[in-house]
Amino acid sequence: MKQDTSLPGAIAVGAVLTLLVAANPFSTDSVAPGVPALRDFFGVTTSEANLVFSVYVFAFGFMQLVYGPIGDRFGRRPVLLVSMALYAVATIFCAFAPTFETLLLGRLLQGASISAAPALARAVIRDLYGVEGSRRVMSYVMSAFGIMAIAAPAIGGFLVAWYGWEASFYFCGVYAVVTLAAVFVILKESRPEDAPTTLRLSSTFKTYLEVTPHPVFALNCVSNLLMYAAMFVWLAGSMLVLVDGYGISPDMGGIYFAFGSGGFMIGAWFAGRFGTRLGPHKLIISGSSIAIFAAGTIFLFGWLGIKTGPAVALPAFVWMFGHGLHYPQSMAAAVAPFPRTAGAASSAIGFYQTTAGAIAAFAIGILHDGTAVPFGLLMLILSIAALLSYVSFYKHVK
Repeated sequence: MKQDTSLPGAIAVGAVLTLLVAANPFSTDSVAPGVPALRDFFGVTTSEANLVFSVYVFAFGFMQLVYGPIGDRFGRRPVLLVSMALYAVATIFCAFAPTFETLLLGRLLQGASISAAPALARAVIRDLYGVEGSRRVMSYVMSAFGIMAIAAPAIGGFLVAWYGWEASFYFCGVYAVVTLAAVFVILKESRPEDAPTTLRLSSTFKTYLEVTPHPVFALNCVSNLLMYAAMFVWLAGSMLVLVDGYGISPDMGGIYFAFGSGGFMIGAWFAGRFGTRLGPHKLIISGSSIAIFAAGTIFLFGWLGIKTGPAVALPAFVWMFGHGLHYPQSMAAAVAPFPRTAGAASSAIGFYQTTAGAIAAFAIGILHDGTAVPFGLLMLILSIAALLSYVSFYKHVK
């Protein structure tokens, strides 16, 4: 059955795609305000507590390599329905975890199941809107996703302050049920007719070997994963700085955390509105340049000893604005050369970026000293690397 192409139908599909792309912030941003609380509850160290991000993200990234080819072979819709159902079960498992090790197992299952959502949502966008349209639609979806990403940490912070760290997982459970119902009712199958008809490990591995060294993919993927890693430094480190270092309450910390998501939403909207006129190249360079300035500001304020919420949140808003310009363009550009295997290409870049994010989350847990200095410095280094990796090789693949 074909997807409804009327205006109401397109809006409904856009809403479902937004829910799917927002799977990661629902599973990470809403949990972030509770990390200091669950650390104290289970009696673990800061670096150990940050494993709730690293374990989740490693599983999330690896399983995208599996879901992409499965979605290319069996269709986007059935894979999404099964994975969302498994995610709902894993989320309840986390909420009732009696030990920290059990919680990590639940997070592993969460990441392994929910990774299908954004990977196949990007493939659906490529299926429905083509190469050029996917850049514009991806920007609009990411802008709408930004609204949800603003709400997730703010709601998570209030829930943690009101009930405890478990409340953020109850919130994720509600998201899982709503998204599962939306996919079932609204989303139709979009798998191309000429998509692969077999699924063998050898052919799957061959697909990734073909995708990864492609010049356009490699150019955009490397810059994308470096910026994504910097974003995970913000994700995993900001609440440690705000709550632990600066003594801010979890609910207020969640609001400060939401500033970053607001910047991303505005940046993604701007990219969608003016992307055709400016082109992806200018947006990627502008986004990473803005990120360098903002990360440098976070580092400078921390080095000067300015220990306030706005000293972290306002520069983070600017950094995420730059990320909003960069992320949709680099993501869509990386997947664009692969119309027949968009699911596999989307999964490959998802694996690379989330692996980088997991390493960054673990690193900031080790480097955390109660200030924004290591936090801002790591974001600055990664942002500079993202810009240099792109401008150094763009002229060879354009």
